Amino acid sequence: MLIRRILIVTDGGLPVFDYEEYSRGDEVLVSGLVTAILKFAEETEKERLSRVYFEESLYILTIIESVILIFQISDEMPGEYAEYVSNQITGSFIKNYREEVKNFRGDVSVFQNFQETCKKILLQNGVEIANCLIDTPEGEKLKAWCLYSLENEPLIVKINSPNYNIDSFTIFQVLGKSFRKVSEYLERCSKGTCFHITHEGNLVQAILLPSVFIVIETAIDEMAVQRFRQFKVKSQQQLKDIINDFYKPEKIQIYSKKEILGTPEQAINSRHKNLYDLFNAAEKGLEYLYKVPIHVQILNINKGVTVIIKLVNRIAFLEFDSKQTSVSIIESTKRMFEQEKLIKDDTPEVMLEKS
Repeated sequence: MLIRRILIVTDGGLPVFDYEEYSRGDEVLVSGLVTAILKFAEETEKERLSRVYFEESLYILTIIESVILIFQISDEMPGEYAEYVSNQITGSFIKNYREEVKNFRGDVSVFQNFQETCKKILLQNGVEIANCLIDTPEGEKLKAWCLYSLENEPLIVKINSPNYNIDSFTIFQVLGKSFRKVSEYLERCSKGTCFHITHEGNLVQAILLPSVFIVIETAIDEMAVQRFRQFKVKSQQQLKDIINDFYKPEKIQIYSKKEILGTPEQAINSRHKNLYDLFNAAEKGLEYLYKVPIHVQILNINKGVTVIIKLVNRIAFLEFDSKQTSVSIIESTKRMFEQEKLIKDDTPEVMLEKS
């Protein structure tokens, strides 16, 4: 667990708030120890402490308006990330409870509602997701992941795969920035997920949260397929029929590669044009990392799900309602790529581009 304790005490050592999710029932002991250390430091060194280090923990101490905010941080949590989160919690507490602190007479119940505020801030900053990625066996199976601030600064970088290509993190950053820009423009939202899947089973997932974004790279071995080139010899109507069979979207639009790369401002509608900005950023990054000719992009934001599929010489935009899940779409993609049915290549490619 990255954060082990969030405790707020008076400058006299009385605990007034203990975040219940991390509470261990020793708040009086911890608050007494910390205030004693602070007073000792002030009397001997004539200055205030802001950090106390133990073997496996760091205590971040913030003293504001007669209260001390104590954050016990695991040694696995980078200092920049710890400060990023603790500063938001501290700022929110002072903003919402300044008068209660000034007029405090021993009734700690006035701070009880800060439990929900604390939980919300931790969720917005990806702390719970980061806990799962660090502490669970599933997290160890990932190739790598990185958590970024909205200023695009890396807060946590985790690599599990040997000889990992560190250029991925620069591409991760571009994908996260593009996803945030597109989701804000299209949906005016600050949360969502975006999957980038290659036909070789590489999977890059961007998770957008209000205060951070997380990008994860893993692999889906069963997604590796070799028959994708069959889609190049199908007409536009044939592709629509196949996609409808496997995905059953509410809407579907297919464009030729020439239309997308040539004059997208004239060839595709406004929504697709903005989605293509994100797809284009992903495509460049994935081609650099994996040298793959096709991939699928799944965007799950406020209003339903949008899927973009690059099929060698076509790009398809699929629109779903909000009931669709990324898991079901990934499964549909796998089945579509694995299909055996082929169509004889007896149509000139120039005609296929126009179809």
